[in-house]
Amino acid sequence: MDKVLVGVAAVTTAAYIGYSIYRPHTAQEGIASTASMLMQAAPWIIVSMLAAGLISQILDTHVIARYLGPQSGFMGIVTGALFGLVGTGSRWAVYPLAAGLLGADASPGAVFAFLTSWQLVSLPRVPAEFPFLGVRFTILRAVFSFAMAIFGGTLMNLGLNWFSR
Repeated sequence: MDKVLVGVAAVTTAAYIGYSIYRPHTAQEGIASTASMLMQAAPWIIVSMLAAGLISQILDTHVIARYLGPQSGFMGIVTGALFGLVGTGSRWAVYPLAAGLLGADASPGAVFAFLTSWQLVSLPRVPAEFPFLGVRFTILRAVFSFAMAIFGGTLMNLGLNWFSR
């Protein structure tokens, strides 16, 4: 189990115990709020996980890496960002995948765009935002984040070219 998760769970549990003793009404309201958020988000989380599981079985990194190589230029960066949109899995799966893409001669800018798009957008996770942040905010955030992934990937390749002179 993730140590950070265990730490956050311990702190949260301690806070609930403390509030249950000193401010029981606050702890009860916190539990009620948690239950409400869980009921609102659970269907979205389940659908997102189902989509993520299916996408993770469809992608073949060797085929994708062919389209992300240095010769692909700007389109390789866009392809990397698009690949990040459908990227699924935990950081324990995605970072080794990114390292594999770099090892398969994908351009650093395309890998940057992939990772940034995956971290900031990742379409299978987007529906989980709708119940909390609203559809309009979520869509605008996703569009701007996707654009930033492409911009950052372009800067990455330009920066590496500049530094390698």
